[in-house]
Amino acid sequence: MDIVELRTPTAIVRHGNGRLTVLRPGTDGERVLDVPVAELLKVRLNRRADDAVVIEIYLRYPTPVLTGVPADRTPLPVLIAEHDVPTATVIVERINNQILATQRLDVASPDLTPPTPSWGRTGPARADVDRAVRRMVPRRDAKPAVAALHRYVTPDEFVLESAIVSAQPPTARGTGLLAVTTTRLIFVSLGATKRFAHELPIAALLWARTTDDSGTSGVAPGEYGVEVNDGNQTWHFIGTDRADTERVTGALNFAIQREVADGAAGPADPGVSKLYSEWELLVERHSLGMVDDAQFQRYGRGILRSLPD
Repeated sequence: MDIVELRTPTAIVRHGNGRLTVLRPGTDGERVLDVPVAELLKVRLNRRADDAVVIEIYLRYPTPVLTGVPADRTPLPVLIAEHDVPTATVIVERINNQILATQRLDVASPDLTPPTPSWGRTGPARADVDRAVRRMVPRRDAKPAVAALHRYVTPDEFVLESAIVSAQPPTARGTGLLAVTTTRLIFVSLGATKRFAHELPIAALLWARTTDDSGTSGVAPGEYGVEVNDGNQTWHFIGTDRADTERVTGALNFAIQREVADGAAGPADPGVSKLYSEWELLVERHSLGMVDDAQFQRYGRGILRSLPD
């Protein structure tokens, strides 16, 4: 970026090459400030009570500036003349634009392209189903339900998360595999004699939340609930692993928000995609042992609470 400069009777303001420099005029060129733009919080023009115009420079961190006063509370003022206001306005806007550019994070949206199934002796196998099942607490008796899920998913949906839960009324009681896809919430029972499945379209759902044994949700100690609401009634599922139920809840809220955004007239909300990308990264780090169980639960709750209501 080219260097631009504003000379005033009291200071020289210079911006370029990713830095902001303020010097005292004179032969020595004493540097009052010389910092990368990334360390700036904001720069603004302000007219003081005595009608003088100043450029106020706020640092991101409370770094002492000359007098030792924290710069985040007392910005560094640069006095300018009235005729310098147009030039100062351009420089201030340019600096603030670069501040925003240094803060912007380019986060890729998750690839939710449904994978092509491979076929074996037991039927179709989907990579997204396998990944979701590997993340949940394993159970030997879940294999038939997992095999059924491989057959149930359609070519136009992507499986996000799954968990073993117990279904409560208004659905039929029973233990089964609860799976969240981009279009449906699917429950496949584990019963050896009486097998059944339920599905709810994502488009019909409003929200999902996790519940615990706090005494207000009817969840016993050591159990973790998932509540799903469509605006009319609430479906209840209870699991025994907090990480599993929180993953399912997070994926379900993501799918609901994605459905709302895709059906809206305006552009999709990038915030939800970013949060889900952070969720997938957290899950991966947890599986690699980079994040322990306590950290996973704490960070995971923070991501879930950040999802829009």
